[in-house]
Amino acid sequence: MADIVPTLFGLTPEAYQQRQAAEADRMALEYAQLSPMQQAQFAIGRSAYQLAGALGGALGGRDPVLQMISTRQAVAREIDPNDLETYKAGILKLRDANDPVGAMQLTQVLQERLKSTAEIGRLEAATQASRAQASKTAEEERRIRLSAEQSEKLQEQLNALGPDATDEQVLGILTRYGNPEKVLSALQTKQARQETQDFRAAQAQQQRDFQAQQAELARQAREQQAERDREIRLQMAADANNARIEAAKERGATQMQIAQMQIAGRKELATLAASLKGPKVLPSGLQKDEDKDLELIDNFEARKETLAPAIQALTPDPKTNKPFLELGPLANARYLAQNVSGNSTDQSRAFANLQRAVQEATNLKTDAAKGVQTDKDVLRFANELIAAFGKYDTKTTLDALINFRTATEKAQDRTRTRLESRRESQGVEAYFGDKRPRPAAPTQQVPAVAIPQQAIDYLRQNPNLKADFDKKYGSGQADRILGGGK
Repeated sequence: MADIVPTLFGLTPEAYQQRQAAEADRMALEYAQLSPMQQAQFAIGRSAYQLAGALGGALGGRDPVLQMISTRQAVAREIDPNDLETYKAGILKLRDANDPVGAMQLTQVLQERLKSTAEIGRLEAATQASRAQASKTAEEERRIRLSAEQSEKLQEQLNALGPDATDEQVLGILTRYGNPEKVLSALQTKQARQETQDFRAAQAQQQRDFQAQQAELARQAREQQAERDREIRLQMAADANNARIEAAKERGATQMQIAQMQIAGRKELATLAASLKGPKVLPSGLQKDEDKDLELIDNFEARKETLAPAIQALTPDPKTNKPFLELGPLANARYLAQNVSGNSTDQSRAFANLQRAVQEATNLKTDAAKGVQTDKDVLRFANELIAAFGKYDTKTTLDALINFRTATEKAQDRTRTRLESRRESQGVEAYFGDKRPRPAAPTQQVPAVAIPQQAIDYLRQNPNLKADFDKKYGSGQADRILGGGK
């Protein structure tokens, strides 16, 4: 059957009958070439076959192959290429007609049509998405150009004010570009981001250069000292061996005994030289961990240096009890305008240092959101600093800065302890020259709970109650509030 019906819809009933006629002609030709006896036998068989066919036709029987081809052709005429439901109906009809092969073949055709339809849909969706993205990109570029133009105009107008501009003049210009606080925040973010990036890049490079130089000097010193110690010990061992040989000669030792002593002495020197190859180093895998810790320690050190000038600017003067830098919406706007216009003052530059400190906290928060491993306490106080700065609160911002620095110092000490413990477990000498990292310098401790303003005012009126105040709110808090803290 497979030879007669090679495809599902490729053979019509007429074509099938033509093939049967061609087959009969072929058989007739072969019959003509048979012997008389073979022809007689073939005639008998052929008559029986025709008789069976005639009886079958008389009884209503049909050629099964011809019937199958007719059914498939009927199904094919009912199929609409644009209507997949007609394919499903045709599959059911072929199954009902006891034609599983035809049903399977039509199922395969349906699956190909489904794949083609899905691919067309995917391409259309991709085209629409591409057009939407292109439109979005164009809109973003337009907004960026507009934002840049507005920023340039704002900066030009602030520059025109000069260094003696009043708060009202600065506020009036900021109001032209929207909500003053939002405009100020955007300007602060833009300026602080660029300044922080430049400052951190230069600071990090200096730290790397200094660290590399120190490490190289330390390595060279260790190698030179180790080489000197090695030479001294080898020389002492050689002198001791020669002394033993000379003593043996004086005692009358034979040449054979002397030769044996010389051989033994050379072996001892070779063994000693092998044991004095140099200081033990970490395996490559642990060395990579140490390199990461060293980089982390450098980052902590750079962060402390970034926070130091901001803490100093906000710390109240012991005599006046006022900080060098006072925060506030208008004050911040004035500092920013002075820096942007190129008319900076000592206070506006101190404000720029504070912006860098806040940007340091913002960068840390962003890194943590991206999955960068971050110390939990450091991250908590970084968020505290960001919130305090946004409220223009000088006192709260100072407390947050000190907490941020303290958490950074503790994280740095933990990292150094981990580094030295790794070296000690491998029998490698301490990196920082001692087995325990040097403790960080004492820092101002800010209480975990806020001190009520009423208690602060009462202390200032009664400074003789410092001891009682410290018992309740923590050691050193009274001096810090009264301006005597360090």
